[in-house]
Parts: sequence; structure tokens; C-alpha cells
Amino acid sequence: MEVAVPFFKRSATYLSGMVILALGTVLFTCCQLGTSALVAVPFITAKITDISLGAATSLVFACFVVAQLLLAKKWDLKILLQLPFSLVFGAVVDFYNVFLGLENWRPGSLIVRVLLLFLAICGTSSGAFLMVRGNFIMNAPDGIVALLSQRQGQSFGQMKLRFDLVMILIACTLGLVFLGKISSIGIGTIVSALTVGRGIRLLEQRFSEPCREVLPVEKVSPKR
Repeated sequence: MEVAVPFFKRSATYLSGMVILALGTVLFTCCQLGTSALVAVPFITAKITDISLGAATSLVFACFVVAQLLLAKKWDLKILLQLPFSLVFGAVVDFYNVFLGLENWRPGSLIVRVLLLFLAICGTSSGAFLMVRGNFIMNAPDGIVALLSQRQGQSFGQMKLRFDLVMILIACTLGLVFLGKISSIGIGTIVSALTVGRGIRLLEQRFSEPCREVLPVEKVSPKR
């Protein structure tokens, strides 16, 4: 029972974070001010192939998983488990987009769009924070960033910034080549790149201690 309660709490925290992160992802597309770097490539992929954003997200995340396996040169269970996460995350994105119809919501008011951008940043930051606290499976983009940072001997934050910039450049290139325009990058992309990381750090500073009380680190008693 002592093990089951922390596991249940961590599972609930992780799943809540994933649901909130997916909502933040969708709100970025609703505000029409630019997607976050996390889904810049999936968004343009969905536009090019005419598939749903959730399906495109799962597809691109799966490619990141394959890239990690190639870099690691071994079958790593922690990496392989990112595949089912990618499918579930894509399904949650489509739940918001398709089932709830958010993909058709295009507010005309600039004030509403800016408010949606703010909510998207809050959702992305808090969702990522909760998933980290849940401590289960990394999402595929963060997984490849972690692997690259270890190989290059750089901090996760430094590699994350570079990775996001590469994703933005790829999204711009794909848009220009296949659509003749840049359709996924805007002021919201830049704002999210500058604020999401800071939002996560703010949440860590404010709520790390309360989270430790709710989600204590399990300790194994020494054998006698």
C-alpha cells in the first residue's frame, strides 16, 4: 500500500500534465500568432499532408524516437516507451482539436488571441512541470534533447534552445518548399520560446517543496 499510493499520485500528476500540455499545444494553434516550437514541425506536417494535428504530432514524435534509437545504438526501454506516449499525446491533441472542435475556433479579436497565447504558455509550462514531477516517460522531443545534451556535454537548457531553433527552421523550410509560405511561425513562437522555460523554472521555485510533500521520494529501508 505504501508503494501504490505514491505510484497512483505520480500517475495522476503525469497524466494531468500531459492533458494540460496537449491543451496548451492546441491553444497555440487557436490564437493564430504562431505555434510553439514543440509542435512547429507537426503543425506544418499536418498542413502539407492534410492529416490531423494529433496524427502529425504522433508521426513526428515517432521519428524522434527512431532518431534516439539510432543515436543510442541499442534498444532502450525508456526510449521505446516514448512511442505509446506519442500515440496517446496525439490522441489527446485530436480530442481537443477534432472532438471539441477547437481546430475550427479562430477568434478575430486581437485581445482574445493574445489571451489565448497567454493561456497556451501557462498550459505548456504547467503541463511540462507536472509531467516532470510525475517522473515517468519523457516526451520524444525532450528525450532526444536529453540524449544529445549528454553526448555533447552541454546542459539540457542549452541543447533545448538549439533544438527548438532547429525545429523552427525546419518548419519554415517545409512551409516555403511545400506551401510557398511560412504558416506555423509567428510572434507567438518567439514569445513561447522566451517564456515557457522561465515559466517552468518559476513553477519549480514556487511549488517544488509542496510537490515533494505530496509526491515524496520513495526510500528503501536498509535490510537488517
